[in-house]
Amino acid sequence: MSEQLDARAAIADLVHTYALHIRAGNGASCVELFTADAVFEVREAPLGRHGVAVSRTRLTGHDAISSYLVRASGSDTRVCPLIHNLLIRVDGPEATSSCIMTSFVWPSGQQFIGEYEDSYKHETTWRFTSRVFTMLGQFSYAPAQQS
Repeated sequence: MSEQLDARAAIADLVHTYALHIRAGNGASCVELFTADAVFEVREAPLGRHGVAVSRTRLTGHDAISSYLVRASGSDTRVCPLIHNLLIRVDGPEATSSCIMTSFVWPSGQQFIGEYEDSYKHETTWRFTSRVFTMLGQFSYAPAQQS
C-alpha cells in the first residue's frame, strides 16, 4: 500500500510540476517530464456537443513536444492552468490518470476548460508516456481595469 501511495504522490507532483512550468512560461522544462517516445495530443470536443473529439495537434517524441511547448509558452501571454479532480490509477510500473484543467490566459481574458487523460511509466522516476488534452470549452472575461 505504501508503494501505491508513494507512486500516486509522485504522479500528482509530476502533473502539478507540468502546470507550474506552463504558468511560468517555461515550456522547455516540461520535456524532461515525458519519456523519449511520449505522445502529446490536443483534441476538441465542445461542451454540449455529443460525438468524437477532433484532434487538433498530435506530437510524438521529445523534439516535437519540446518545440510545441516552447513555442506555446514563448510569448507575452501567460497561461495559468489549475488542476482539479486528479484521479490516479497505479498498476506496477505503469499508471493512468484523469483530471479537469481550467485555465486563465493573461492578458487576453480567455478561460478554458478541458480534461487530461494521461499515461505514465516509471523508469528512474515517473514520466508521461501519453498526455491527451481534450478542450471542452472556451470563455472570455474582462480583466479589471487599472486606474
